[in-house]
Amino acid sequence: MSAFPGTASFLAITGMGMISSVGVGVVQACASLRAELTRPRPLVYFSVLEEDSQELVPLTAHPIQGFTEGFAPVGRWLRLAQGCMDDLLAQGVVPERTAREFWQRTALLWVGPVLDEGRFLEPRQMGVEVFKQAFLQQLEKVLELPLARSEARAFNLGHAGLAAALRHAQERSSRCSFVERFLILAMDSYVDELSLEWLQLHRRLKTPEAPVGLMPGEAGACVLVELSSRARSRGASVQALVNAASLGQEANHFFSRAQSNTPNVGRELSRIIEVALSAVLPPDAPFQGDVISDLNGEVWRASEWGHTVARLHTRLGTGVRLVTPCASLGDTGAASGAVALCVAVRSFHRKYASGPRSLVVSSAEHGATGAIVVGARG
Repeated sequence: MSAFPGTASFLAITGMGMISSVGVGVVQACASLRAELTRPRPLVYFSVLEEDSQELVPLTAHPIQGFTEGFAPVGRWLRLAQGCMDDLLAQGVVPERTAREFWQRTALLWVGPVLDEGRFLEPRQMGVEVFKQAFLQQLEKVLELPLARSEARAFNLGHAGLAAALRHAQERSSRCSFVERFLILAMDSYVDELSLEWLQLHRRLKTPEAPVGLMPGEAGACVLVELSSRARSRGASVQALVNAASLGQEANHFFSRAQSNTPNVGRELSRIIEVALSAVLPPDAPFQGDVISDLNGEVWRASEWGHTVARLHTRLGTGVRLVTPCASLGDTGAASGAVALCVAVRSFHRKYASGPRSLVVSSAEHGATGAIVVGARG
C-alpha cells in the first residue's frame, strides 16, 4: 500500500505531542526548529580524541538536559514516551486518561530503533520478539491508558518506522471494527553510552577528527491518527491529512558495505518517493513544497539523497525547500520521522509551509526507507 484512495480514506492527524532538546511540547519545539535554534552540549561521560592536542575531550551531542540523564536505553525510551504523551494530553485535543471508552478503541503502535544486538543488551538476552512484547506491556503501563491491547504493534525499522506504522494504521482502520484510531509513539536516543559506543565502533560520530559524522540526539514524538470520515463524525479537529505512505528496503544500505556500488545508491529511496508522489500528482509533475529529510551529516546518507535527487530531477526541482531537523536536534533515530511529521503539520497550521503538501523522507542505516506525503487539512 502506498496511497490512501478517496478523501474519506485518508488518515487524519487529530493530535500530536513532542519532546526534544530544543523544546518540551510540539508547539515550542517546532517554533524552535523554525527559528533554527540548537542546544548542543558536551557529554561528560563519553570522550573522543582531539586530533591536534591528542587529548580526550567530551563528545558534543543533543541530549534533553535534565530529563533522560542516568537512564539506560529502555528507560530513556519510556521517559521520552511519557514526555510526548503528556504534551498531547495537555493540549486538550483528546480526552483525559479516565475516558475509558475513547482509549479502549485506540491502539498503540510503537515506532522504535532496529533492535541491533550489537547496540542493545536486552534483545540479545531475551530474544527480539520476546523483548518487543515485554516493552509494549511496559509502555502501556507507563502511559496509564486503557488501550486496545490486542492491537498493539511494534515497528522497529529505525528512521523509516513511521511510514510502516501509518500503513498499518490505514489498513487496520478499514478492517477492524472495534479500533477507531491509532496512537503512534516514536522515540529513540543515541546519547546513552551503549549507543554511543556502537556509533563509534562503526565510525559514525562527528568528532574533531571526523567532521562529517552525525551528532547524536534524542527525541520523542507521537501522533494520533484515524480515518478522516471518523474524525469528522466525532467532531475532532483535523490538523492535517496523510495522503500517502510508501515503504521500501534499500539493498545498498550502510551496513551492506555496498555503498560504493554507485549506480544503485538511492535506487529504492527514489522508487518509494516516486510511488508516494504518484498518489497525489500526475506523472512527471513537479512537487512543490517542503521536503523534510533526515540528512544528518553522514557521507552515505548525503550520497543516497544526492543520487535520489538526480534520478527525480523532474519531480524534486526548483519548487522544493529542503528542511533538516537534524541541524537543530542532532540525529534522533527512530523518532525522526514523527518529528518531521510534526514539523510539517505545524508549518501548515502557522502558514509557513512552502506548499500545500510536504514530503517526509526517511532512510535507516539498516536499509528501510520511507516516504510520506502529508497535506494541509481540506
